[in-house]
Amino acid sequence: MRRLRTKHLFSILSPLVGLVLLRASPAHAFTSVTSCGQTLATPGEYLLTTDLSCDGTFANGIVISASDVVFHLAGHTIASTDCDATRGISGISVEGGSGVEIEGGTVRGFNDGIALGATNSHIRGMIVTGACIFGIALSGADNQVSTSTVTQSGMDGIVIVAATGTQIRNNDISDNARVGVDISSFSSGSVVEDNIINRNGIHDGEQGGVAIVNGTDNLIASNALDGNFNGIEVESPDNTIRDNLVSGSVGVGIFVDAVGSPSAVRHNTVLGSALVDMSDESATCAGDAWTTNTFETDLAGGVSDGGPGSGCIQ
Repeated sequence: MRRLRTKHLFSILSPLVGLVLLRASPAHAFTSVTSCGQTLATPGEYLLTTDLSCDGTFANGIVISASDVVFHLAGHTIASTDCDATRGISGISVEGGSGVEIEGGTVRGFNDGIALGATNSHIRGMIVTGACIFGIALSGADNQVSTSTVTQSGMDGIVIVAATGTQIRNNDISDNARVGVDISSFSSGSVVEDNIINRNGIHDGEQGGVAIVNGTDNLIASNALDGNFNGIEVESPDNTIRDNLVSGSVGVGIFVDAVGSPSAVRHNTVLGSALVDMSDESATCAGDAWTTNTFETDLAGGVSDGGPGSGCIQ
């Protein structure tokens, strides 16, 4: 597959296992975070000094309400078994502002692991696991998730909602019940690149690795997707899917819905899909650009497009 950064993809596993360990001079001033429900309400650097168990509170674990906050989890865990979709229950809730950084620990459980509604903010080196609904929920502009593991969410691993300029890079997003990365609610300018995205959608028997449900000008590039229900679904126009390795999908490797036209699907390798490797809902591909892909089976308008070398899927 062209330009797939395989070595780079697997190099992310080391920081995921080791987390991001805090290295600071003794003179550096941090505000300690020591209890569930604490609010970080002024700019500055904060340090989680102990594991937090927030079971039975039915509330957010930590709330960040200020801009320019750096929250170091320092290898610690924030956890809760509480799950109630009628309440806002997030392990870390970022409520507006900009310039927030969250790094170096684990969030386990809650409705959503991390809910970030800010701008120019960054989640990195985190393990987010076992969320009842979403692992990480993102809204706002120019936010980023990198070098993190997002797994075993009750619905989606990472959901991007009404957002612009979101970057999802160098993560392991696997074993989530419905979708690994869900782009919806008119989100635009997202980049999902250099991620490992495996076995999503198996529990629910729908969607899978990446789903562009609603949004334009999004780029899905250079990811390795294996064993998802469907690999990549495009249900909104003017998006680009390129240089991905999609293998072993239970259903379809890459699928462009009729409402996803026109979109571009280029330079992908899609093999071993149980139903079909590449599929366009339109019999003529309706303006979609399928070019220079490697695959074995295809459908256009629900019937065979003739395989490599013929038809509108190439």
